[in-house]
Amino acid sequence: MNSIVGGPSQALFGNLGTLWSYSWWIILPLFLGPFFWRRWLFYIRGLYVRNLQWTLLAVRVPQTVLKTPKAMEQIFAAAHGTYSFGFRMYNKYWNGEVELWTSFEIMADATGPQFFIRIVSSSRKMLEAAIYAQYPDAEIEEAEDYVEKFPAVLPNDEYDLQGSDYVLVMDNALPIRTYDYFEAIEEGEKIDTISTLMESLSHHENEETTWIHVMVRPTGGLTSDWVKKAQAFRDKIIGRKEESKPSRWDFIKLIFGNIIPVILGKETATIKWPEGKAGEKPALAGLTFAEKEKIEAIDKKTSKLAFETVIRWVYIDRAEALNPDKVKGIAAWAKQFIDENLNGLKPNLATLTQANRQPFKKRKAYIKKRMIYDFARRRKFPETFSIMNTEELSTIYHFPSATVKTPMLGRIEAKKGTPPPSLPVG
Repeated sequence: MNSIVGGPSQALFGNLGTLWSYSWWIILPLFLGPFFWRRWLFYIRGLYVRNLQWTLLAVRVPQTVLKTPKAMEQIFAAAHGTYSFGFRMYNKYWNGEVELWTSFEIMADATGPQFFIRIVSSSRKMLEAAIYAQYPDAEIEEAEDYVEKFPAVLPNDEYDLQGSDYVLVMDNALPIRTYDYFEAIEEGEKIDTISTLMESLSHHENEETTWIHVMVRPTGGLTSDWVKKAQAFRDKIIGRKEESKPSRWDFIKLIFGNIIPVILGKETATIKWPEGKAGEKPALAGLTFAEKEKIEAIDKKTSKLAFETVIRWVYIDRAEALNPDKVKGIAAWAKQFIDENLNGLKPNLATLTQANRQPFKKRKAYIKKRMIYDFARRRKFPETFSIMNTEELSTIYHFPSATVKTPMLGRIEAKKGTPPPSLPVG
């Protein structure tokens, strides 16, 4: 009996073993190749970024500055100058080169909020020239990195923290509420969108510290993937159908419906080549006001330089003194950019340092805090980000105008002046 059962079984497993001995060198790479490829890219890109030289610039502007966020838009446009226009295969997959990013930052402690910009050292002069072009009286100096004031790993027994990344609520094609909305106020009164944040950050005490990083990485121009997706999103709203090319199924039907009758000798049969369908013009007259507003907003957003963007905030204090109410000002600042018909900002729940679900609620919150602190300390660009253009970014981050009266705000006390022409020299 055993010989009867064992015979076929042994033959089967023997054949499988023989097959494996001849094909393992093909099967294993198919399964393990993608894993090792991802690990290689992670390693080589990390090595490339670690070898970059970065500079942290502290920026101060006069109290009497009358510039609007539009001036800051030109500075973001200058930051787009780091765009590579694409890498060669060797540089991308062997040297690990990636698009460089810039971090526009605010650090607030008991001395008040201060503005910083962290950029690759080779692009420092370019950005300084752009700032001076818009803010001639600004003071720019290289600063020590303020993150070094805290331990390399948090939280610990001494310090605790809260934080998260902010991303767009809706599709990247739709913009947030921008500065032109806040400037269209009756009687010429303008609202500075950063005033709420400045007021909130001006009440820190003792060792309370808040970091806000607006990290931007340039994308391509009108031919970039995000623009194509935005245009497809717009076309879906208006009901536009693009011209379609013949599909594979059309050619299959051609073979069975046209060629076979000819082979069978039916002389009356004619071959009809498949043709694409012409695009349909949308009925714009039937669109609602909200749909028309979305279409105009998408066209406006895609017409300007854009960046892969993440907005990150971290609030740090002594563990026994950490006050969750202090971060409400950040939420209020973010909510003012919400347009119910377009887009807005929301915390990325994967990074929010509040775990609301069991099990292991405390453990999950601790891991999130470790992650967000490490990302903020190293200014690490995450995998989840949004697409925002220069107009949106300058609305979120810009140097305060004279309308912001926050007393703790670090500014230049007096405006620089040129010496009189009659001043003797020598």
